[in-house]
Amino acid sequence: MEPSAFIGSSIFMYILAFLAVMAIGGYLTYRTSPKRKQRREEKRNRDNIN
Repeated sequence: MEPSAFIGSSIFMYILAFLAVMAIGGYLTYRTSPKRKQRREEKRNRDNIN
């Protein structure tokens, strides 16, 4: 395996890991903040009325 290909795949893996951490963190933050969820539901309801 060429070093350049190995470096590229490791960067790709780091990006995937970073995205996974961001997704999990965002999900937990969203789940543990009912105020933001309520605000989002109110905005969605306003959008549905229009």
